[in-house]
Amino acid sequence: MCHQQPTTWGVSYLGVLWAYKTAYKAITGHNPFQLLYGIEVVVPLQFIEGSPRVGTHKVQHWIKQAQYARIHLVEELRERAQEHISKNQLRRKANHDRHIWERPIKKQSLVLLYQPSLTNKKEKKLFTGWKGPYKVVRLLPRGAVQLAMLQEMLPPLFLITLYMKFSQRQKHFKLGKHFPLTHSPRWRVK
Repeated sequence: MCHQQPTTWGVSYLGVLWAYKTAYKAITGHNPFQLLYGIEVVVPLQFIEGSPRVGTHKVQHWIKQAQYARIHLVEELRERAQEHISKNQLRRKANHDRHIWERPIKKQSLVLLYQPSLTNKKEKKLFTGWKGPYKVVRLLPRGAVQLAMLQEMLPPLFLITLYMKFSQRQKHFKLGKHFPLTHSPRWRVK
């Protein structure tokens, strides 16, 4: 918008700000101006009211009544916006929960533990970050799991998002090993 005439950004900024304040937001169901002032944006109030020096007592009484009505309307709009937000959050949560991967982990099953700190180092590019296998000792509420190494030492508790089920096909996930390469690369990791 301003790339054609860079010195006119001040004029364009006001238009962009006006467009943002008057644009309908899907989360609240209203525009920000309407939630703040309780009315739809059409024209500035000075065009409707006239100059304060010219206004009569009747017009001022009408304006006070309109302001009281607007206050109640703003409260009602905010309540509706809050309801709209909570419905939207429930819909998003239901959509998220529908796509969650079920982890059929049971007691005494073997799992791999994900530790992202192993994958962040440049010198260990090919490390997976998965360690294990560990044995599930206890399933706790809210997705916490107590794991035991196969040598029966107990590490601390971990969340359900940090592990996956171990299978015999995942033998390359051994401690301190990286993925085996199927072909020889042109570059070497040092």
